Amino acid sequence: MLQKNGALKPRKKPVQDRSTVTCDAIFEATIQVLLAMGPEQLTTTKVADRAGVSVGTLYQYFGNKQSLLSAVTEKHLLEVAESIERACCQQVGLNVEEIIDGLFDAYFDAKFSRPDVSKALYAVAADVDGNQMVKTLMQRVQVNICQLLQSAKGLEIEDTITTAFVLTTTMVGPVQTLLTIDAPDAYRDKVKSELKRMALLYLTNGKRQILY
Repeated sequence: MLQKNGALKPRKKPVQDRSTVTCDAIFEATIQVLLAMGPEQLTTTKVADRAGVSVGTLYQYFGNKQSLLSAVTEKHLLEVAESIERACCQQVGLNVEEIIDGLFDAYFDAKFSRPDVSKALYAVAADVDGNQMVKTLMQRVQVNICQLLQSAKGLEIEDTITTAFVLTTTMVGPVQTLLTIDAPDAYRDKVKSELKRMALLYLTNGKRQILY
């Protein structure tokens, strides 16, 4: 769990299967209410009603609306980070093309498997320390990408930290724009393909060398 100020912390963490199912229902209901009514109209009562639980049950886990939105945002961001981390583990020691494919596919899949969730949470991120969550998880992901780049077959990089940062931001900006404009699947795939080409040229140009 990420560090948060007291007002945004959940009251308790689900540890039993039944509690986990309840929290998952509350999280899904939060997304549905956000999409249907927007953040201003979202209330804990509406979320509890949509989730099929009592308001008292919701308050066992989340003390207020902000705590709930913070938890839902954290869950989504963690899922994205963990998707990239899994891809990094799976691509260790492979060549540059395979590494680029794995990274970009993992990020696009994580963000577009539920584009409604991504869009809904962009609208509330600034109000629930979302920027700080992103910063914390970005640092965590950067460590994994740096290690992946260092393992790349036949690739030499002088400044791995900066290179990892550039690769990450190359993915993040376009994905956010594609979500904003509700881009169709075919266009998203086309953009992803072009981003992969750009990333490959970046990694294999200048002082970086392919040693095949």
